[in-house]
Amino acid sequence: MTAAAPARCTAAAGRATLPAMSTAPSADAARARFDAATAAHLTGRLTDDVELVPASADDWDRHNRALWGDATDRARPFDLAALMSDEQRVHGAALDALWPAPLAHRILLRAGDDVVGAYWGTQDTWQRYYMVYSVVGRAWQRRGLYRALLARVIAAAGAAGFREIYSRHAADNNPVIIPKLQAGFVISGLELTPRFGALVHLRYYLSDALRAAHAYRVDGSRADVVRAHGLIE
Repeated sequence: MTAAAPARCTAAAGRATLPAMSTAPSADAARARFDAATAAHLTGRLTDDVELVPASADDWDRHNRALWGDATDRARPFDLAALMSDEQRVHGAALDALWPAPLAHRILLRAGDDVVGAYWGTQDTWQRYYMVYSVVGRAWQRRGLYRALLARVIAAAGAAGFREIYSRHAADNNPVIIPKLQAGFVISGLELTPRFGALVHLRYYLSDALRAAHAYRVDGSRADVVRAHGLIE
């Protein structure tokens, strides 16, 4: 099988000529890839002492709530529902009900009979995978669990077919931000939010071509790769 020619788009043309797809997109195939990637990378032994166990949303939430108070001294985020009127809450719930259920990971980190951590990640728009949340119990911090988990998440997202991973973190959350930067994540933005305060946005691109496009947008470097894909003259 030969590779399809890359899509081409120039400023003058204003639109891309996309390669023809051999088959129509299949939601069932995407779910099967996601499930296979989960089984391969986010299930089973993580370290000598800890294993990864997929959980239901209710089970995950119960353990996450129990872990939170022990894991950090950080102030809890604001509950924005407290700032809304009854009518706003009702309208917001109605809008949420229209949103389709995405593919998602809710993973517990177990050491024997004890749950020592929790991870939640989900499908987002534009083939992005969103690392929503992770927590490790205080007694299990600084043992390399987050770095080990991060490598597994990157592998699972890539195998499932996502094009990038993104996450948002409190600007002073160095125990998470530093391992991610060392793993190849890049800072893509800053945000000030009512719920969390100052956040840093991070992205990890799952192809070298996307990493090259990011570098080109930053300082014009790696233009040769961008040019080879027909995106600039």
